[in-house]
Amino acid sequence: MREIAPLSRLSRNSLLWRFLLIGVVALAPLSAALLQFASDDRKQALKAASEKAEIIAANIVDDHNQLVQQAQDVLKYLIFAEEIRFRSPSCSKLLQHSVEMNQWIRSLRLSNPDGSDLCSARRFADHTETIKQTLFKNSMDGEAFVISELWIDPESQALGITAAAPVFEGQIFVGILSADIDSAVFRNSSSGYLSPDLGISMFVVDRNGALLGHHPPVDSLNSTRFLNTPAGQEISVGARETAGPAEVFGTPRLIASRTLPQLNATLAVGFSRTSVLAPTDKALRYRVVLISLIVTGSLVLGLLGVEWLILRPLRNLAEVVEALKRGDFSVQSPYKGFGEVRILERAFGRMAKAVADRERELLNAKNVAEKASELANVASKAKTDFLASMSHEIRTPLNGIIGYTECLLDEIKDSKQRRYSELIQVSASALLTVANDILDLSSIEAGQVRLLQAPFSLISLVDNTVSIVSSGAGKKGIPIKAEFDPRLPKTVVGDEARLRQILLNLLNNAVKFTHAGHIRAVVEHKGHIEAGERVRIWIIDTGIGIAPEQHERLFKRFSQGDPSIRREFGGTGLGLAISKRLVELMGGAIGVESEQGRGAKFWIELTLPRADELQSHDILTKIPVAAHPARILVAEDVDMNRELIEVLLRAAGHKLESVSNGVEVVAAVQSSHYDLVLMDIQMPSLDGITATRIIRELDHPMSKVPIIAMTANVLPQQVREFLEAGMNDHIGKPVKRDDLIRKLRRWLPADNCSASSGESHPLRAVFQQQALHELRGTIGSERAEQWIQRFTEQLGNTFARDQISAVDPRQIARDAHALTPQAALLGFIELAELCTALEQACLTAGNVPLILGRVCVEARAVRKFIAAGRLAAS
Repeated sequence: MREIAPLSRLSRNSLLWRFLLIGVVALAPLSAALLQFASDDRKQALKAASEKAEIIAANIVDDHNQLVQQAQDVLKYLIFAEEIRFRSPSCSKLLQHSVEMNQWIRSLRLSNPDGSDLCSARRFADHTETIKQTLFKNSMDGEAFVISELWIDPESQALGITAAAPVFEGQIFVGILSADIDSAVFRNSSSGYLSPDLGISMFVVDRNGALLGHHPPVDSLNSTRFLNTPAGQEISVGARETAGPAEVFGTPRLIASRTLPQLNATLAVGFSRTSVLAPTDKALRYRVVLISLIVTGSLVLGLLGVEWLILRPLRNLAEVVEALKRGDFSVQSPYKGFGEVRILERAFGRMAKAVADRERELLNAKNVAEKASELANVASKAKTDFLASMSHEIRTPLNGIIGYTECLLDEIKDSKQRRYSELIQVSASALLTVANDILDLSSIEAGQVRLLQAPFSLISLVDNTVSIVSSGAGKKGIPIKAEFDPRLPKTVVGDEARLRQILLNLLNNAVKFTHAGHIRAVVEHKGHIEAGERVRIWIIDTGIGIAPEQHERLFKRFSQGDPSIRREFGGTGLGLAISKRLVELMGGAIGVESEQGRGAKFWIELTLPRADELQSHDILTKIPVAAHPARILVAEDVDMNRELIEVLLRAAGHKLESVSNGVEVVAAVQSSHYDLVLMDIQMPSLDGITATRIIRELDHPMSKVPIIAMTANVLPQQVREFLEAGMNDHIGKPVKRDDLIRKLRRWLPADNCSASSGESHPLRAVFQQQALHELRGTIGSERAEQWIQRFTEQLGNTFARDQISAVDPRQIARDAHALTPQAALLGFIELAELCTALEQACLTAGNVPLILGRVCVEARAVRKFIAAGRLAAS
């Protein structure tokens, strides 16, 4: 046994790294909590600093108010003193005494009304002449007490204010007493708040935004620079009652401001964010370092324990497993381990012994199974040959029975005999289906089925298959809807016929077991792989459903989910078995999702290679030109349909006339000669069936003219009604050029259909092209765009309007009938089907409002689709 790999050479998939990741993830909440605590501490510190800034600003404003009140009291006392009122020689002595008693007074002066000094007392030089002139004027105007704005001492740079009061002798104004006062803003009364460790700064800004003072002093500050800062502009506008962040001269600060009463100035107090957060950040760094050391140590110890107690024993057991894989069942693990690892080692030993015993038993069973398989293959081949032979022998007479029964149905008029003949035909068809299923299953099991790989359109295949089954579902009132993933490729490579057989089987089962509701065929694109495009097709119904315990029986031969189903619904139980074998031959899978009473969802998933797009010459099939043009009458009330027929007939060289209702048809055949009449069934004034009956009853040579019905109604009972009315044939809408040329060849004289009777013009069918591509190939892109424009306008005038007012059901039926072929020609199959359903509902008194609502929604969606220009890109 090889040596255990050291820790340094561990694979990146080792459990060691996973344990490490678990440890890191487990510690993540601790780190997040640490960051959250740090964030909370910072917020608390900033909140405390903001509150302190607000308190300091409020205290300074209170000191200022007290100072102003004291100055007012002193002046009020002095102006009533006799020394001042009578301007006695002791006036200066009184003023000097007041200056000495009040340290905050810089000077006192009694002035005449003209401004000259009468007496004064000074502690400092006077530099306030300009300010005093303004005060004198205000005092002389009758103000009892006035106070100046803040001024700056040019020598000491200290802030001061000047207060003044008028002096009266009786009622006579005799002078003005003024006092220069030191401001309380930066005086010693606030020094308790100005500790350098707190990082506090204070500003005083006048009403013009000029910086009057700053503490601590900064010589480089000037009013212009401060006014241009965001903080200076905000402070100059007005005081801010609550402290908030601001940047002053490049330093983030918390600023609180207050207005200084009567001074037209604002005081701002700010804390440096760096000074406030420094203690908190220091504590955070200490915590981070401590926790990092603890976490690192814990992880290292944990990993060493995991490596020694868990990983090393597991690697030894991995060596034992490798030995068992090589077939060496004698190997035992040399490491005994502890706890659960020891239990695991013993379990491996017991497993090795059990595997050795089982291997011997399997070898013996293999020999027995090989002999049994040889016998079973011989029996299966004999059974398959017998079934294939019997199925072939049964099919031959059945085809004769069905064929002659159809002949009888054409000749028998007695209703009772006709009923018996129809029952014979139905029974024979059912028996033929059983024979065909047995033959298909036998061919598949015998390996005789070869898949044909050819390009085809998956969307067209599913759509056509749904159309085939829709007639049977329509009799039960069950709509079938096809839904396609827009990512589906246009063409793929595969066996189209076998895939159609599978889809028909699933759809017929859905119709058989669904009594009410709807059926959906959904085609999904599941992505691209190297082998091709992965496609999943769902057949979803709302039928009786299948119990989960019966799912496994569904795809077995001659088996159905419930024995009672065969008695009620019939069937051989071979359809799903054949479908499963065909899907598996295609390299795909088939399955079902269902519950009893909740419908069923059958699905098949295939990988189909993408095919190259068909060349343009496959679309632009040449129409053979008639050597002797025929005269053809076209009866069609929808302009777009009539124009399409005209284009096709003129391209074939025929002459034609067009009418739009049955009355005009009857009149036209009596006045002119025609070789053929193409008759629409539903027309205004007189429908096609009634017009045909009238023509056949005419005593006129044209009463025998061939009449071909053009209609979207091609159900068997409807076709029988056309023939009974006297029509010779029918062609389905939308009219395809190949179908039209075949009908012309059938009902026109031979020399009217081709340029040369000896030359064959085999029609090459368009290979599964979309309707719009085929229309463009028939009439050209320019005319197709005109049709699209007219179709859009017709939608806007009918069902795509914002509001549909109540109208005659017959008018709704006519509008729906006119839109059906146009929508189908342009490729809007859903709108065409809804219009057909709406027309039938109007004619049979069905649920018109419900279907009309669906038609309107689809019509608006189609008009929006065309307006977005998507048809031009298709």
